[in-house]
Amino acid sequence: MSPPRILLFAPANVARRAEGALAAAADAAILDLEDAVPPDEKAGARAALARLLGLPRAAGTARRYVRINAAGTPMCLADLQAALEAGADGIVLPKAEAADGLHAIGWAVRQICGALRRDPATVEILPIVETARGLLALPGLPWAAAGVARVALGTVDLMADLGTGASDAAAAILHAQRMCVAGSRAAGLAAPLDGVHLDVRDPQGAEAAMRQAAAIGFGGKLAIHPAQLAPLRAGLMPAAAELAWAQEVVAAYAAAGAAGSGAIVVAGRLVDEPVARRARDLLAMAGQA
Repeated sequence: MSPPRILLFAPANVARRAEGALAAAADAAILDLEDAVPPDEKAGARAALARLLGLPRAAGTARRYVRINAAGTPMCLADLQAALEAGADGIVLPKAEAADGLHAIGWAVRQICGALRRDPATVEILPIVETARGLLALPGLPWAAAGVARVALGTVDLMADLGTGASDAAAAILHAQRMCVAGSRAAGLAAPLDGVHLDVRDPQGAEAAMRQAAAIGFGGKLAIHPAQLAPLRAGLMPAAAELAWAQEVVAAYAAAGAAGSGAIVVAGRLVDEPVARRARDLLAMAGQA
């Protein structure tokens, strides 16, 4: 099964919104126990997971993830236990920034899944990098040992951690995005997920943000409202001209390879393996792999 590319947050303590996210056209719904839930409602939100994740699944509906509280908090283990007992398909881990926290979460997931007779390999652990410490440490953290295949970038918390003002937010986010993609690549991780687009009444902006993030190297995006899903999907699709180029390149490169050539010219431009790989990635993004 392909990893989810558009993931929709909803607070687990608000039944209407949580149920709506589970039924929405996202690739995965994330029931939130962390930032979206006030401190005095966290226990109730955790208790609601069993009912919410036990709701019948219709064909093609979203996978079901839970964002737990951070590894350094006293709520983390109870959140993780409740989420896995309720059948969560994935665990979203906020404030990922240190090896000890990652090792602890990976170990706990394996232990709890063993007790539940679940295969821990079927549970995605999706850390969110949202602090300066986490962003700088990203290339060297023990992701594979913790069972992590990719990360998400948490731009809202990161900007707060950096103390970035509104006038410089766009430049700071772009810099963080590039660092996240480069760090993920250096760590051997799959393409990361970009952070949320905050304006839920701005479909054009959401699509543009997704298109820019995909061009940087992100493989998907986090969402905060069902209205964002369609524009985000549109932003993930390569433009028609890009797809036509990719189709031509892949076909020509395959034919050249069969004839023993590793570099050719297509439409006046050199095509070798790195260019062909980019063309194949574009086709894969469009479901044409």
